[in-house]
Amino acid sequence: MATLKQILGNDYSLVFARNGTEGLAAVKKHLPALILLDVQMPDMDGYTVCKMIKADPLTENTPVIFISALSDVGDETTGFLCGGVDYIIKPVSPAIVRARVATHLSLVRATTLELYVKQLEIERTKTARLSRILAVLSGTNSAIVRIRESHALMEEACRIAVDHGGFGIAWIGLAQDNAALSIAASQGIESDQLIATLQPSVGKSPDSIEISSQVLKTGQTCIFNDVRSATSTSATCRDALSRGYLSLIALPLTGNNKIAGVVVLYARELNCFDEEEIKLLSELAGDISFALQAIENGKRASFLAYYDELTGLPNTTLFLDRLDQLIQSAWFEKSKVFVIILNLNRFKELNDTYGRHIGDKVLITVAQYLDEGSLHSCSAARIGADNFALLGVEANSGDVTKLCDQILIMLAKPFNIDGKSFTVSPRLGIAIYPTDAENTEALFKNAETALKQAKFTKSLYSYYSPEHNAKIAEKIELENMLKLALDNNQFVMYYQPKVDLDTGKIVGAEALIRWKHPERGMVPPVEFIPLAEETGLIVPIGTWVIQAVCAQQATWKRDRIPIVPVALNLSALQFRQGNVLQIVRDALSEYKLEPNELELELTESLVMQNLQEAETIMRSFHQHGLHLSLDDFGTGYSSLAYLKRFPFDTVKIDRAFVTDITRNPEDAAIALAIIAMAHNLHMNVVAEGVETEAQLKFLRARHCDQIQGYFFSPPVTADEFGMMLHTRKHIEPSVDTQDQTLLLVDSDSFILSALTRTLRGQGYRILTALGGREALEVLATNPVQVILCEQLMSEMTGAEFFSITAKLYPDTMRIILTGYTELQSVLEAINSGEIYRFLTKPWDDELIRQNILDAFRRYRPMA
Repeated sequence: MATLKQILGNDYSLVFARNGTEGLAAVKKHLPALILLDVQMPDMDGYTVCKMIKADPLTENTPVIFISALSDVGDETTGFLCGGVDYIIKPVSPAIVRARVATHLSLVRATTLELYVKQLEIERTKTARLSRILAVLSGTNSAIVRIRESHALMEEACRIAVDHGGFGIAWIGLAQDNAALSIAASQGIESDQLIATLQPSVGKSPDSIEISSQVLKTGQTCIFNDVRSATSTSATCRDALSRGYLSLIALPLTGNNKIAGVVVLYARELNCFDEEEIKLLSELAGDISFALQAIENGKRASFLAYYDELTGLPNTTLFLDRLDQLIQSAWFEKSKVFVIILNLNRFKELNDTYGRHIGDKVLITVAQYLDEGSLHSCSAARIGADNFALLGVEANSGDVTKLCDQILIMLAKPFNIDGKSFTVSPRLGIAIYPTDAENTEALFKNAETALKQAKFTKSLYSYYSPEHNAKIAEKIELENMLKLALDNNQFVMYYQPKVDLDTGKIVGAEALIRWKHPERGMVPPVEFIPLAEETGLIVPIGTWVIQAVCAQQATWKRDRIPIVPVALNLSALQFRQGNVLQIVRDALSEYKLEPNELELELTESLVMQNLQEAETIMRSFHQHGLHLSLDDFGTGYSSLAYLKRFPFDTVKIDRAFVTDITRNPEDAAIALAIIAMAHNLHMNVVAEGVETEAQLKFLRARHCDQIQGYFFSPPVTADEFGMMLHTRKHIEPSVDTQDQTLLLVDSDSFILSALTRTLRGQGYRILTALGGREALEVLATNPVQVILCEQLMSEMTGAEFFSITAKLYPDTMRIILTGYTELQSVLEAINSGEIYRFLTKPWDDELIRQNILDAFRRYRPMA
């Protein structure tokens, strides 16, 4: 109310009512000229109030404009049928409200025009010419009230202009899509004669009707009070003069905020159109415009009530009505009726990938195939976003199966949209009357169930089956239970340790979700994860997992338990959704965790679905410090090219190759190849499913980095895993770990101390030397495999020290620590083979540890 008061209060006297009852009382008391009526009101709806207003003789002619929300727009037909003249959609536009109110008040004035004309005659203040125009307005508005067809209304308006307005000729032209003009109605001259006169050249565009063209382009009224002045430039003026008319006027018709047409009137007098007459004729053109638009709106509302706007096919309402009629006919004729419901597989992915405009064109093409593709025995409809339906009579056994095959073959053909080739893969569900149901609602519902059966069994089409329906019901029940589990926090996280094979220590864990159902007990993932992925519930479940693991890491930190990185499994749907990185970052921030305290595991099949998109997302992960692990490697594409392309930190050997690794040469060869390939690409390797000591020793001897499996521990609760970390549970370190020795060389004792602290506890012996000379003494008395040396030292540079070391101890792995300013001498040493790798300062602790571990792994003593 406040909004309408603000819009209209300065121009009109307003009365407000809070509900239907108060509104009816106000109407009787004030007898308003125009009523703005909300559709939704507390005590009764707007349609009921409108009917009661129209039933009262005192108010039956009072125009009613409905105000409704977008969600109510589907009931325009109801509003027009109960007497409404227009709709205004909320939120309201001030300009539209003012325009609509002004237009309808002008129509109100027109309906009372006869009284007004009589008053004018009594007062003798108006001329006969204005009386004629007012008569045209009155007659036209009367026609607007009783005529509901556009062409008939335009013909009647032209007749009234000639018979009552005193004009010799009146015609109306409408704009076409190609900007041309077509003659829609005329009086005083036949349309064909008019076209021939104004458009003498065959094939010439109607744009040559220059006055009309000017009105269509500018939206302004064109007036010629002496056509003789424009006969040299205007065919319309020449035509008027040739017929004895000296004045003409062309007024624009509007609709949907654009110029829709033109009204042209010829008069015999000179200077026929003065300011007052032009104003009244403009009002007449406005009334005709509004009436034509109202008729079109009514037609559109009626169309949308029964047809799909995008495809033009019948909608669910009309489809069910036709199905009901067909079933009634089949009951008398003892025949069979079939319903086929068709769904387009993975249409949402197509829509998301290529955009809605492509998706809409795909739907239109499918609709055309179904409606025009030689399916003469069927009636097609669109009943949902990517769902269609067909119905027909089954004359012979097997007809429906043949029809389904025909549909599948027809839709399997590629079709071109915007230069791209697309194919669709449908699934069909079929139900037959009276075998599967005896009424419309049940038959339609069973066809939907049959479609679910087809999806469940991965079939191209499926006939309704009560047995399959029971399985689907069980699946739906499980889905509902999953939703409740998410809402009621029934999920719990288990953790399976990852153990370093060199040191024997726990260096990580994989987080595994479990469902603790209050009645069914512990439900294993294999029973609910596939359904969660199919239904999309895996996305909110995955978000919950991220939150739960980060919260648990924070709890362990708070309890001073030394935490390790925990790996999370990402589903394909979760990965493609695009916001998983933000979810992870938000969780890390909320629980004050570092990115390296979390790891993300992805499967081969996931990253292979869209290589470019996967690479982009994964590099975003990596840039934010998240470690990535490739899960189940070896079970899918296992391509070195793809492995090299993606920024993985770890590769996991699938348990399928570990189970028989000590007995099956082929499994062993695959595992060894994965280890070698990953190490060459500077990735860690984790073997899953290690359950025996033999498997562990085999993998350790082949330089596998970590294991995960029941030999060390099954997945355990958070409390149990926390206790493992607290007590530092481990396996015996590698036998030769005690022989691994690292020599740190620097002339600065503080740097040596810092490096020692960084590398302590890694399972190898650490020796230190202050400068190159002392380091040579240490090397002479101790076996050393890896040397880490500072480039800038007082006695000799690191490069000079390694030049000597490479000759005396060629099998050592030599790593130099350098600043960017000394790169030239370091690069020369690398090129001559004296240095294995260089690291820059300031150093990254984790990077140093990783490089030294890699150096020990690559160390091979010379014979």
